[in-house]
Amino acid sequence: MRLRLLSVVVFAFLAAGCAHERGWTGEGATPFDTAQAQCDAKTRDLAAGKPREDAFDDCMAEHGWKRP
Repeated sequence: MRLRLLSVVVFAFLAAGCAHERGWTGEGATPFDTAQAQCDAKTRDLAAGKPREDAFDDCMAEHGWKRP
């Protein structure tokens, strides 16, 4: 029972670690967390909605990340 619980917990942590990249691809890109933090800071003052999302996506693309 403990081994099973441990396995579930380990899997959950591994899955959570990969979740931030779900939907993004980037070969040879800036590390995802770094790019995300920089793009969040760059777009923080824009109004929420499509223009902000587009600006964020453009910023991520400058770092080598694209949504599929």
